[in-house]
Amino acid sequence: MHSVLLRLGEFQLHSYGLCLALGILCAYGVLVRLGRSRGFSSDRLANLLALLVVCGLAGARTFFVVEHWADYRADPASALRIWEGGLMFYGSIVFGAAALVLHCRATRTPVLPLLDLFAVAVPVGQAFGRVGCLLNGCCYGRPSGSRLAVTYPRWSIPCVEQIRAGLLPEDAARSLPVLPSQLFEAAGCVLLFLALLWLYRRLNPPAAVSRTRAGLVLAAYLAGYGVLRFLVETTRADERAHPFGGPLTISQAISVGCLLLAAALAALALLRNRKRPSA
Repeated sequence: MHSVLLRLGEFQLHSYGLCLALGILCAYGVLVRLGRSRGFSSDRLANLLALLVVCGLAGARTFFVVEHWADYRADPASALRIWEGGLMFYGSIVFGAAALVLHCRATRTPVLPLLDLFAVAVPVGQAFGRVGCLLNGCCYGRPSGSRLAVTYPRWSIPCVEQIRAGLLPEDAARSLPVLPSQLFEAAGCVLLFLALLWLYRRLNPPAAVSRTRAGLVLAAYLAGYGVLRFLVETTRADERAHPFGGPLTISQAISVGCLLLAAALAALALLRNRKRPSA
């Protein structure tokens, strides 16, 4: 675990923030590589990505703070220390998508082709973000005797919370071995990216963007990530809110919503194809 990679006086380089920055840069590279050959200028994509990053981070932090408000009630200002970790990705999806939709409405631009393009790049940023979670010690998995399990030092989030829960003595030097849930999701995001990249190129050949099939890549992303996140949640041991009093966490409930939305988007795309006039 290396939550702080570099210290120079009062300056600290946090691994979580560095991973987020690398994820954003790599996602931008994907956007430019795919977008330029399909009519999206690099400047426009850079401006849109900047807008989505700001709105996405605000949404991710807002959702996380709401879910873990008990940890911030005593010091609300700590909710602004985003570099210390603590983001809920679905919050970034909600805020980022809303910002993109509003931008497209203001500029009278079709929204689904842009959402399809960004859907390909998003898993890249997610993969880097989850590596940052691993280094930071947040979003950790449940105790396990698996060979894949990892341990964290005494001052880490998992160790502190396991001591607080009575799973470890007060003088424990390391946490119990826990599943690397963060890496499970990171690996899943890499596979999802490769699948979406193949699908996007198949549906949108160079110099063309499909209008009738717009939304299918976004639907594939929502379905793929919804399933991935639902499964990864079952491996996690950090405190998770259950808003409806049942077995589902907030993220699992949203995952179900993503699957329903994906089905609706796919159905709309298929209907557009059927209504397309034949040559």
